[in-house]
Amino acid sequence: MKINEEIIKLAEKNNGILLTKQVTNAGYSRSALKILVDEGILSQVQRGVYITENGYIDDFFLLQQKFKTGIFSHETALYLLGFSDRSPMQITMTFEHGHSTPRIKKAGVKPIMVSTNFTTGQTLLNRNGSNIVVYEIERTLIDLLKPRYNADYEQLIPALKKYANFAKKDINKLFRYAKKFDVETQVRNYMEVLL
Repeated sequence: MKINEEIIKLAEKNNGILLTKQVTNAGYSRSALKILVDEGILSQVQRGVYITENGYIDDFFLLQQKFKTGIFSHETALYLLGFSDRSPMQITMTFEHGHSTPRIKKAGVKPIMVSTNFTTGQTLLNRNGSNIVVYEIERTLIDLLKPRYNADYEQLIPALKKYANFAKKDINKLFRYAKKFDVETQVRNYMEVLL
């Protein structure tokens, strides 16, 4: 089997998406990607991300590739997790404190910087065959209830109601996070009414 065919098979296993890292990890040269692009078999979508003619790339996946250390959060996470049907007007991602933000803002992403508990509640979410990193629903609700964050209550209240009726809700985890992030009172006030 020729190298080009093997590389295309790698892309087909991933819904037609191919990352430079996948090619080099499989032991192939980056120059093979250039040849496939020159032949029109692959198209480069952004640095390090390629797609076949029949491939599908999600915008959230592209942002994740561009800002690998970011985690989708707040209203964006509500949407991605299915707790809001409103597509976010601006994508929100959380980054560890000290991360440079000009490039993030230039890409139209609202960066939230945190100094502690950055990875608490992060999970992988599969969208159209590609994984992105997002905070789970309990962490997302806690983030939205923090006093310093100006949450969109038209999205937050319906999300809290949906969570209260969610079969897989984990109330213990929600209250653990509430204690950790110092929003126990806010969570208790909402949950006493909704549960």
